[in-house]
Amino acid sequence: MAELQVNILSPAKVVAKTKAFQVQLPGVLGYLGILPGHTRFITELQAGEMAVEGAGGKQVYFVSGGYADQADDVLTVLVDVVEKPVDIDVARAERAKQRALERLGRKEGVDFARAQAALARAEQRLMVAGKK
Repeated sequence: MAELQVNILSPAKVVAKTKAFQVQLPGVLGYLGILPGHTRFITELQAGEMAVEGAGGKQVYFVSGGYADQADDVLTVLVDVVEKPVDIDVARAERAKQRALERLGRKEGVDFARAQAALARAEQRLMVAGKK
């Protein structure tokens, strides 16, 4: 069976270099499914779940944004923040969600776009954390 070479990189470290049968990424226009032989592309990522499925099973990550580049069955994922479900601090994500909801409930002095982005990140983190 054909495989992709998947390289997941963050500013702090090389997170993973692995082979995969398929990868799902949270693109800014919706989720992308990448299989071997996929056409070349570069895309921006949003906060969400990234799933890498290979011979060793399925590995799930939370990503907060970044970029993905696919060429010749090599997928390079450059992410701002990446966390495995077991590494997510659920209590911290819950507090971030509550802070964002409080800010969105105010009528004045709030950067709504920033508060909505914070809420989306917290909700996605909690969703991925539930997959421990």
